Amino acid sequence: MVVGTVTHKQAPILLKVYEQMCEPKWVMAFGVCASTGGFCQNYASLPGIDRIIPVDIYVPGCPPTPGIRRCAPC
Repeated sequence: MVVGTVTHKQAPILLKVYEQMCEPKWVMAFGVCASTGGFCQNYASLPGIDRIIPVDIYVPGCPPTPGIRRCAPC
């Protein structure tokens, strides 16, 4: 589960964690910041987590509402 803005500095670490995960690998981008980089784009933030690792489930919202969190498949 990826929550919040991911920076370019965090990207290699996140990729290494993803590569070390056991199969099956499930990635959930939780909120607008993880999905698209958030509302404030700057030089340090990654424009979406799917640029470095594949994402299976996108949960929309900023912040995501409780109803959406319950509907997300587990």
